[in-house]
Amino acid sequence: METSIFQRIVLLSTATVLLAAQDTIIQGTYKGQWTGSTANGDIHMTFRDAGDGKLTPEVGFTLGGTDVACKVLSFKIDGATFKVVYEFDAQGTPLQSALEASVKGKSIEGTYKTTAGDQAVDSGTFKATM
Repeated sequence: METSIFQRIVLLSTATVLLAAQDTIIQGTYKGQWTGSTANGDIHMTFRDAGDGKLTPEVGFTLGGTDVACKVLSFKIDGATFKVVYEFDAQGTPLQSALEASVKGKSIEGTYKTTAGDQAVDSGTFKATM
């Protein structure tokens, strides 16, 4: 029995939607590693449903083996990419990081830039998985 062109289009469209859906951020906790120009450590990001169908992130990492809590200032999702800006305190210095990431299946990876006011402090990469 031959498959009609319409059936092939529907099958291909369904497969495309399912593959695209795999590269979106989902609820849960991602854990991994970050590497900067002068240090490295663990990173974790938890995405929760804010109750309105939108996700809200929580970000934390280790610096010199010490857990660092962060306050998320902004979060924006654009398809398979997202941006998070968060602030934290490191040895009495208030810092801010801007993180840009891509979702690839159950992994997220990207880059970050940390500043103190308008001065660059550090930059690097990270990768985390569910």
